[in-house]
Amino acid sequence: MTTATVNDCIQDCLECLRECEVCATACLTGEMSAMMAECVRLCHDCADLCDICARLMMRGSSVHQEACLACAKACELCAQECEKHSDHAVHCKTCAEACRQCAASCRAMAQAA
Repeated sequence: MTTATVNDCIQDCLECLRECEVCATACLTGEMSAMMAECVRLCHDCADLCDICARLMMRGSSVHQEACLACAKACELCAQECEKHSDHAVHCKTCAEACRQCAASCRAMAQAA
């Protein structure tokens, strides 16, 4: 595993964290906030796991691969939910794209030995 690969995954996690926080905040303040509860919940889960993964990779933790597997799953779930709303919420579309990118990076990181 190269330093560039780790750094790319860290950056993808941090970008996803940011987009999930933006999306959750926008979903909470919109007219349809009650309908967006699942989106907000999944965005928060995803953001938390992205934060943990980035921090574990930054410090070279021996458990980062396991965390990346969980992060990839959370990213996939969040992307699926955000895609349901992407036609009427730009923040959901942007979040889904960041989640898909992060899921791919984390999956690759988890499989690297």
